[in-house]
Amino acid sequence: MVFYKGGQMEFVIVRGGKLAFDEHCHASDIVISGITGGCALLTLGGAVRELCEGDIFSVLPYENHSLRSQSPVGMLTMCIKKDLFSQEKAVYTQFVVGAVNGLCGCEGISETEKSIAQKLCEAALTIYDAADELMQSDADELLAGDVQMLQDTPENDADIQTLAENSFVSKYHYIRRFRAVSGLTPNRFRLQNRVRKAQQLIAGGEKITDAAVESGFYDQSHFDRYFKKIVGIPPKEYIRSLRNFVQE
Repeated sequence: MVFYKGGQMEFVIVRGGKLAFDEHCHASDIVISGITGGCALLTLGGAVRELCEGDIFSVLPYENHSLRSQSPVGMLTMCIKKDLFSQEKAVYTQFVVGAVNGLCGCEGISETEKSIAQKLCEAALTIYDAADELMQSDADELLAGDVQMLQDTPENDADIQTLAENSFVSKYHYIRRFRAVSGLTPNRFRLQNRVRKAQQLIAGGEKITDAAVESGFYDQSHFDRYFKKIVGIPPKEYIRSLRNFVQE
């Protein structure tokens, strides 16, 4: 797994690895992926879809999904920060096209990956026109602050029972409503965002142990296990996989 990072975008390339991503969501990104080899099963919106070479799919913020394969798969993923969709279309288009061209110009990118990258680019431009409608949510206003809090400061140890009481509902109903808004239960959403925060800190040069503590993990083995489960590789391998990505 190799990461190519930019300011508002990130590309992730999987080459011949088995996929084992359990249910999760992406709070801050629209994700567009294409299969470059092999087949995988995507579960999204309660539907299961088999994806094979050349197939493209997209996942919106807070959409619960999982992706698994029984055999090695190749996949190219484009992660676009949802804030980028607030830009004028011409600016957005220039950024996306430049990023994809920059990726295709990187050493080691195969012809198949370049072809899929162009498909991702086309999909990203199509999604822009429908982004406002697609990302509109019936989000429970009483829960919106809690979702944002657990996204921005996942190290927060706020008790779910207390959060439920603050919303004037039982813990059971709070968890059910939270899942409807964010795609995950409160604890799973917080855990996922702790890993995402640690991932950003590590990518920024922070030591693994410091990033783990700052993100709310106090057991290194627990952190390593969940980091691999959510990111797909262990923290040390993630550091080795990072590549600078220059937009053209």
